[in-house]
Amino acid sequence: MKLIKLYQYIVIVFLLILLPFPSKAQEDLDKKITYKSEELQKIRDELATQKIQLEKAKNKEKSLLSKLEENEKDISLTSKLIKQLKREQSLKEQQIEQTKSSINRLSDNLKSLKENFARRIVHIYKQGDYNDWELILTSQSVNQAIYRYKYLRTISDIDKKSATNIRLNISAINNKKMQLITELKDQEKIIDEKKERQHALSKQKQQRDRQLKITKKDKNSFIAQIKSKEKAAAKLLNLISDLEKERENRRQELERQRQHAGIRAENPFLDSRGKLGWPVAGQVVSKFGMQKHPILKTITENSGIDIKVRKGTPVRAVLDGVVTTITYIRGFGNTIIIDHGSGFYTVYSHVENVNVFEKEYITRNTIIAEVGDSGSLSGALLHFEIWSNRTKLNPEEWLAGRS
Repeated sequence: MKLIKLYQYIVIVFLLILLPFPSKAQEDLDKKITYKSEELQKIRDELATQKIQLEKAKNKEKSLLSKLEENEKDISLTSKLIKQLKREQSLKEQQIEQTKSSINRLSDNLKSLKENFARRIVHIYKQGDYNDWELILTSQSVNQAIYRYKYLRTISDIDKKSATNIRLNISAINNKKMQLITELKDQEKIIDEKKERQHALSKQKQQRDRQLKITKKDKNSFIAQIKSKEKAAAKLLNLISDLEKERENRRQELERQRQHAGIRAENPFLDSRGKLGWPVAGQVVSKFGMQKHPILKTITENSGIDIKVRKGTPVRAVLDGVVTTITYIRGFGNTIIIDHGSGFYTVYSHVENVNVFEKEYITRNTIIAEVGDSGSLSGALLHFEIWSNRTKLNPEEWLAGRS
């Protein structure tokens, strides 16, 4: 009977020693929150730099289009920051729930420890267990005396460990409660900053609407935007070139995600030539290559296609891939670039309400944003491009034919 009790004590102590340590899920979540916090700070820094540039340019003579584009970039960065704040808030809520669960688990553990220890003390008091020397001296043999001595030492060690574990659990609970207070304060800061940014965004959009109405009436602004689009095409080429340098870093992650999703093709994008789904269903108002501008009648080169649709239309990824870039490009407005592996990229411009994050793996047909009119004086439309390495391709040769 005593051996059974001894065994029970050993098992209980062993389990209680293990419980206070944080789980791997908790550690993974902590790492994720730290990483996202770094991403959040990058956007804050970028927005702060943009504000400084806007202040410096205030007293300079600026065209209507330049003022509009600067405000649109400000809106883009603020929207990106709000999106990241929402993500941070969600992760923080998960962290708070895990901390609460840890506190509850430790509290239950502490209660069990105290009850077991109390029963042990009561038993000793009632039974007079154990008069150590009496128990040893009444042994029937030397072996029995040695056994009883070891037994009493083990019981004593268990009692000490139980007392120590009670103190450790109390300390762990107090630490977790302090952690919870910090997490709740962090959550409050995130919510306050999100509200502040949303208020600023509302004002920026109102100002942008006023600027857009005035700019649309100015013929010089249309001419200036054509030049902006030429610069935008050059900037996009530079972005793609930079992405190509880092392509190998993304390849393994993309392959891992595709294996997990059951995609076995060696080059899914190349295999999908002429079969890709359209990012939006609408009228192609400007085709790939040399095109005549509908208003100015000038000849310009289009590095993709422009699809006219209603503002707010969902924009879908034509194939799975990794989101590499979410940025504002003058002339193209809000722009998303997706890496589909093997040097293939798709570009989606003039979008708003972006629904994805940089470095995120997304599947085919994922809604990545909505069609907007950022960077456009021609109303809502989607500018869509396909690149192979540093070469731009005609999207209509890759998209599925329409019946």
